[in-house]
Amino acid sequence: MRITAVLYFLLVLTVCASNAGQKKISAAPQAGNADTRLAPCLTFCAPGLLDDISIREETAGFSIDIRYPVLCAPQASRTIRDHVTQSLSDFKNDFPEPDLRDYPYKNEMNVGYEMWSAGKGRLASVKLQVMVFTGGAHPNYWPVTWVFDMTDGHVLDPGDIFLNEQDALIEVARIARQELKKTLGDMSLQDMVDDGTTPVAINFKDFILDKDAMILFFAPYQVAPYAAGQQTVTIPYDRLVSHLTPEIQAILK
Repeated sequence: MRITAVLYFLLVLTVCASNAGQKKISAAPQAGNADTRLAPCLTFCAPGLLDDISIREETAGFSIDIRYPVLCAPQASRTIRDHVTQSLSDFKNDFPEPDLRDYPYKNEMNVGYEMWSAGKGRLASVKLQVMVFTGGAHPNYWPVTWVFDMTDGHVLDPGDIFLNEQDALIEVARIARQELKKTLGDMSLQDMVDDGTTPVAINFKDFILDKDAMILFFAPYQVAPYAAGQQTVTIPYDRLVSHLTPEIQAILK
């Protein structure tokens, strides 16, 4: 497997914090350790992407084509792998192979991925693009995203990124509404845009951190009709700087 060869070239990079007094970003603060401080320098693995895994299956009633990444941080790779394998298992259980005498189409599941890097490799964002067809007028598709801290592979959530999550979501929602109404044009329906961007965490769960911006993804039907497709909103960091934690600002410099 290609991953074996790549491991020989795996690098460990060091990133130094601009302020040794910054707190360490943690996936889940531990009791009695709330004041843990960020060491002057942190190490993280590189390159972020080592390989990818393919799952292909063609049977009388199923068509499966999945690719997902293997990252240099084992915890991050496990998070992605566990999500994919559980999703595939749920798909097969929820939509068993049809009797093709009654319905002459296979149940399909396709998954591809994209990756972004930020903070000189400290942060790795992954988006899976999932498509499922189980009959009907068209397939359904949606994004699944994570932002990983490559020092140990844990997932960053909005609470790790923003000083005050609710205040930040209000601002993100305001910007998203402005941008969506522009990009959707004649397909913009105010009720759909407003409902799909209500400032609650579930509406903004699919995002990545690129070098210069936070990018939001909205599945079909969330903010617009299916015909409008999946929507994307890019928010440069300078529009969010007052809401970003000092730790995130230092990483993204």
